[in-house]
Amino acid sequence: MHKIIRVIAAGDLKLFYIFNDHLKCIFLDRIVPLITGLGGAFFTVTTSLILICFGKGIINMAGWQCLTALATSHIVVHYLKKIFARPRPFLNITNIHTFKNHLYDYSFPSGHTTAAFAMAFTLSIFFSPWTPLFITLAILVGLSRIYLGVHYPTDVFMGMIIGIVFSVANHILFNQWIFPVFNF
Repeated sequence: MHKIIRVIAAGDLKLFYIFNDHLKCIFLDRIVPLITGLGGAFFTVTTSLILICFGKGIINMAGWQCLTALATSHIVVHYLKKIFARPRPFLNITNIHTFKNHLYDYSFPSGHTTAAFAMAFTLSIFFSPWTPLFITLAILVGLSRIYLGVHYPTDVFMGMIIGIVFSVANHILFNQWIFPVFNF
């Protein structure tokens, strides 16, 4: 088991350097901080609230499901960060690009990636023609977290899984219990 963990850790570090160092360029340095904001609390919660407040029918339902997927997934993210207590990359690795994003909470799993995938999958359920755009943006948010030096690839991967699972679980919950009870 220890050998598997060492192999995963070595691969994690190699992928981290690819995204944080080898891909570094002026264009990405400017655009990546904007992309990472798409997974931030302000953007995801505001988008959900706009869909709820101004949307009707399916748009309103999508907003409610986005908001609940965000809330429930982040409860799990919060506890996993405390359980695993994985330091952020810039605290363990020297000579990496950090872009002065010195976050001091724990790294595993990525909250931005979780939020991006919770939103992307929920919106994809409701607006399937837009799925490629939603998923592409969510992937870019995850990769941006590595580029900025605040997450390892495994942090991002677990954020993807959590976001997807909570999006699907909330959709099932809403369809079976909430929408029928409240006549949405």
